[in-house]
Amino acid sequence: MSLAPALSRALMFIVLWTSLSGGVMDGWAYGAAATLLAAWLSLRLYPPGQPRVRAWRAAVFAPMLLARGFLGGLDVARRALDPRLPIRPGWMVLRLRHGCVPANVLLGGVINILPGSLAAGPQDGAMNVHLLNLYAESAASDSLAREEKRVHWLFGLADTERGRDE
Repeated sequence: MSLAPALSRALMFIVLWTSLSGGVMDGWAYGAAATLLAAWLSLRLYPPGQPRVRAWRAAVFAPMLLARGFLGGLDVARRALDPRLPIRPGWMVLRLRHGCVPANVLLGGVINILPGSLAAGPQDGAMNVHLLNLYAESAASDSLAREEKRVHWLFGLADTERGRDE
């Protein structure tokens, strides 16, 4: 393994430590140990060469995700307070379009952030998703497919059917 990934990650954690500590030098010995350990651990858990999120795309994606989460939360609250609105909880299977494990794990996290849905980890090219309202399963399926495309965009992955471009 080359030294460049280790140095760039150590630098990233040094900047993070410095910003969190406010630049105070009193705890620098602890900070140096923590940044070295964090860099080593990040290299072990996520080796160089793995697909990764593009930072500028994450900066575009995050506000949109927060807005969708907020609006979805209002919808869930409205459904909880108005008994006339449909609620039919249940599970559906989302067929994953790409075999990129980091992207599929992130997709599960995105689904969990969105109100009314809960993902149960990717496995064997599919993800079980619990929905608050199965009456709208086809609309939910379309919505989840759009979220999957957005996550693929974060990683710079081509949005292809599973198995064709892997």
